[in-house]
Amino acid sequence: MNEGQNRNEKSVATRPIWESAAQFYWKHLMIRCGSPGCSLRLKVQPALLARFRGIHFNNRWYHEAACLKEALVGQLKQMLLSYGQSRNRAHRLPLGLLLVKRGAITPGELREGLRLQRLAGTGKLGYWLRQITAIDEDQICVALGQQWGCPVFPLDRHTLPPFTRYSPPYPLLAAAKAIPAFGTPDGRQWHIAFSERIDHTLLYALEEILVCQTFACVSRESAVNEALEQFRKHTSGKEICFDSVRDPGEMAATICSYAAQMDVRQLKVVRAGGHIWGALFQRGARRDLLFRVPSVPDGRIVEPLLAQIKDYPPLADIRRDGVFDAAGPL
Repeated sequence: MNEGQNRNEKSVATRPIWESAAQFYWKHLMIRCGSPGCSLRLKVQPALLARFRGIHFNNRWYHEAACLKEALVGQLKQMLLSYGQSRNRAHRLPLGLLLVKRGAITPGELREGLRLQRLAGTGKLGYWLRQITAIDEDQICVALGQQWGCPVFPLDRHTLPPFTRYSPPYPLLAAAKAIPAFGTPDGRQWHIAFSERIDHTLLYALEEILVCQTFACVSRESAVNEALEQFRKHTSGKEICFDSVRDPGEMAATICSYAAQMDVRQLKVVRAGGHIWGALFQRGARRDLLFRVPSVPDGRIVEPLLAQIKDYPPLADIRRDGVFDAAGPL
């Protein structure tokens, strides 16, 4: 009787160990395709093979490019919807009032600058104020830094970090009027200088693709433009841009086609300002696909997507800094 009880107690005691070992084995040592419609989904394969075949996307593994198309279409639909749902966010204090408060301009000069801006129908307020007052670019830059709660970086062409093949695509930086101002030697941290607005979607995209931490700062417009020109001359320019491809199915098919041709092992797709950025990784190299999407999509894009996705949450304020999305030019 005692021997039988001891045997049962041992089996009960060892069962959790075996169950835990089995769970660890299936979770970490085996892998299966993440596509529900894949004919090979039920076929479990050693996870080690995923390093040499298939594609990783959104923490899932797909045994070939065609299998990830459905998941890719779903993510692209949400990204396109975010363009239609995004709104310009009011600042804590308008730029003109900040300049008045700092004593850079008078209230009368502010009213005249706003009048000229309305009559022209274009141009930033800072530009029109410089036409009628003695205010300089540095004063506007300091006010922008105060408006956005960011430090002012004294951008100098001689202090710019070296341009490498791992740098972000030039079209993304040019559209955001931004430039990498400073980076740590290991590439883990980057200070991104803006001259018009702080585009948080670009910062988040850089963190995701480059696996780094980004910090926003503000620099003079002329210095950023000069640095962008230098960046354009030194970068490879091998990114592939699509200006008219806006349907999520067509975009997904294009990305999958390039992924299959390049035999990539990892794919990341993010929104960056007015672009959707697809980064394909293979053997330490990265190939960039850029799809330009208008900031306010037309009904042909938004309405069909709204019919398919009824509820889509607004962008989260991840940094807790009170800014949910990129605002319009200041």
